[in-house]
Amino acid sequence: MTVPRPAPPGSRTSRRPLSTLRPRALARGAPGLLGLGLLFLAFGAPRARAEEDHAPRLRAAMVRLHVTAQGYERTSPWRLYDERTRMERGVVIREGVILCKASTVEDQRMVEVSIANSARRYPARLLHADPGLGLALVAYDDPQLRAALAPIAFGPPVRLDEELELHQLGADNLPERYEARVLRAFTSARALQILVKTALSDSGDGQIAVRDGRLVGLVVSAWGSRQQATLYSVETLEAYLGAFSGDPAAGGTYRTAPGPGPWLQPMLRADLRKFHRMTDDHHGLAVQRVVAGRTGHGVLREGDVLLALDGYDLDDEGKFVHEVHGRLDSAWLWRGRRPAGETVAARVLREGQEVGVEFPLVALAPDEALVPERGDDRRPQYLVVGGLVLLELTADSPISRSPGGVILRRYRERAEWEPLEGRRRVVYADRLFKDEANKGYDWIQHVPVESVNGLRVTELADVPKALATPEGRFHVFRFEGVEADYVILAEERERLDRRIAATYKIPSLAYLHGQ
Repeated sequence: MTVPRPAPPGSRTSRRPLSTLRPRALARGAPGLLGLGLLFLAFGAPRARAEEDHAPRLRAAMVRLHVTAQGYERTSPWRLYDERTRMERGVVIREGVILCKASTVEDQRMVEVSIANSARRYPARLLHADPGLGLALVAYDDPQLRAALAPIAFGPPVRLDEELELHQLGADNLPERYEARVLRAFTSARALQILVKTALSDSGDGQIAVRDGRLVGLVVSAWGSRQQATLYSVETLEAYLGAFSGDPAAGGTYRTAPGPGPWLQPMLRADLRKFHRMTDDHHGLAVQRVVAGRTGHGVLREGDVLLALDGYDLDDEGKFVHEVHGRLDSAWLWRGRRPAGETVAARVLREGQEVGVEFPLVALAPDEALVPERGDDRRPQYLVVGGLVLLELTADSPISRSPGGVILRRYRERAEWEPLEGRRRVVYADRLFKDEANKGYDWIQHVPVESVNGLRVTELADVPKALATPEGRFHVFRFEGVEADYVILAEERERLDRRIAATYKIPSLAYLHGQ
């Protein structure tokens, strides 16, 4: 089958409303009246009828979200950034419930909804957001809006080379349609994603992917220059909704995603395969370490070879063959396919014998995450001490490539996999406000704090405790990966702090949760 070349961004074909679309054969013209009639009968009429059938349902499911957002600045969390308004997109997936990207509602203060061919905005509210996955739910109660909108049905997963359509409410809330074709599927730990070829413009903010009038994906990013877009596949959308035990609009509990599991090693070398007593018929990943309290603990053993997981055979790189999407990374089987709490079956090679085992998928508790996700809408914690701006590292902290920044990046990469004994958070000095009393410390930028006055810092709340007992006449801050310490006179600290606050217009020098 010849795939039609997508129209360039901004062209009439790619952006005209659904109501104005014409059959492609008629738009191009055909030689002779008889030929035109035959082409219309053969191609035009069925296509026109199909579009006419789907268009009302799509218009009733697509919405624009108008989000007024204001949050605290990442590196100056005593200061709110200027109020912003986002206009992005969502789709009705249940009565009174809209699915959208989590970034759409980040730091939301007010959410409103508008519909196709209308300028009116209706009130809505954030129902739930999973920033780690990148999806959220918005609820609306207005009876007129409920009457105007209807949920869209979910379709089956799309396959390689299949054609689909991307729909959105564009300028003036007019429906727009783009053609797309599936290039490949791939997975992250949490999401099964689809890369498509399309003429969609550069904004990937919630356009819906449709095939035969049913939802098969949600656009999460797009590159107009490459004419490509990435979708969250219908499997990921259904997994997100399926993680709620009960109706999310009625307070249904959200079952969080599983955390990391055992450490696994690809089995591509002949000597490793021999060491683990694998035959030519065995393929999988060797279990190197099972972390206490994590998925697989108490069931899997170091030295096991994981041959199959959740019904799929693994290969020696840790990939599996999906029945629709082909070869994918098995990390998605651990952390994206099912919510925490569910039990999965596995087949392992243990001391040369194949054994069937089962174990629950275990969530990573928020307090257990050394580097937490931002997104709980709480004001970020901070301390300004002696000019040092002390913060706790999060997954979205803006970190430079300074020597200390390299260490912080390593903490972020290892955070889920290797819990550090006695440490709850990573505290770092983001920068230093300069003063006559702290000259010579220009190198302080994104450096992890190891201790203050000899007390190990395991979370930001440790710093005020440490300041109560100076080292003699001084406060001494020690950093990881940096040879020099930051030292200030204890008797001068309060005066220095007041001067820093006045000079740099800082209304409060500290904010700690629960204090």
